[in-house]
Amino acid sequence: MTNGAHNVKQFEYFADRDLSHAFDLQTGVLKREEIIGYVSYLISKSIPFTFGIADIDNFKTVNDTYGHVRGDVALSAMAEYLCEKFDGIGVVGRYGGDEFMLVLEGYSEYKDVWTVAHSVNMDIGKVRAEGCKGLSMTITMGMCRYPHDAANFSELLALADKALYRGKMKGRNCFIIYLEEKHKNIDINDALERRYSSTHLCSRVFSYLTSSKDMCAGIQTLFHKIVAYFMVDHICIETRKGTRFHVIHRLSKVRDFSKLDYDEINNLLNNAGLAYFNKISNLREEDYGPVIKQLQQTQVSSGVYCKISAFGNEYGFIRVDMTDTARIWQQDDLNVLVIAANTIGLMLYYQNKTIDGLPECKPILVGGED
Repeated sequence: MTNGAHNVKQFEYFADRDLSHAFDLQTGVLKREEIIGYVSYLISKSIPFTFGIADIDNFKTVNDTYGHVRGDVALSAMAEYLCEKFDGIGVVGRYGGDEFMLVLEGYSEYKDVWTVAHSVNMDIGKVRAEGCKGLSMTITMGMCRYPHDAANFSELLALADKALYRGKMKGRNCFIIYLEEKHKNIDINDALERRYSSTHLCSRVFSYLTSSKDMCAGIQTLFHKIVAYFMVDHICIETRKGTRFHVIHRLSKVRDFSKLDYDEINNLLNNAGLAYFNKISNLREEDYGPVIKQLQQTQVSSGVYCKISAFGNEYGFIRVDMTDTARIWQQDDLNVLVIAANTIGLMLYYQNKTIDGLPECKPILVGGED
């Protein structure tokens, strides 16, 4: 590890301290008690700062796939990455398991915190762990600010945990900066909050699609919810003739999602009519060369495709895109999209319609900073 005492000693609190026992032996970051002491010091001096919790997404899968020895290597690789990203602007500590604590001294303006967190999130795909071939790691971060949001460590921890929970519910591989008007009513243990989980959204798919007698309006309502909730860059329906029902996240750097080759996408689909990839490098050039080239032209880095069909009739497929970042697709994410595709297929069948036969819909932008 390269993140040692020389990196944290640039901050006054650590400058004259004996740090020989301050670092976690496994990851090389500060121990939990050191972070708590640092936070208490900043509060006692009324120094503004941001506190955060970073959680490695689906780390159990890493251990299950590569073994616990390689899992430890991956954990250390992520710790080193975080220390490099926060070098000079903050410190990193071990909270426990696969979770880290972050402290950004002097950073309390929302836009400044957003810029730092966004940089961490955008570069996360660079993390590599020796012996873990094909591993793509991401993190979810929950962050809050002193004195803007809370007055002591326990309050900061609770608010950062709320923000982290919200990030996980939105699909992971993201960051959430706590805002009272958006997040104060989150109760991690409350069933009323869990109703917004992706599992609940599966049961709401039909209600969104039938929210209007106009099928087009229903599809747009559903796609709006999916883009805003799961924080995906783009969703649409593709047919052999064209691309329809574009809904694009406002923060997406790409606005022109061109049509893909229909037959090439069909080659990706499994028996259940589903295909997805966490990062484009997972697709083998010899098998999916034409698709890879098309995706690269649109800057797509991760995607999901679900066939829309009913009783042997094919109508197209739902296409979901992420740009500039890997995305570890959760089973709940995929469940929502499969149910959406199947429901749309049944509606088209029983109404004797096709996607291409529906009225044109202009692309719409949804979502924003959370």
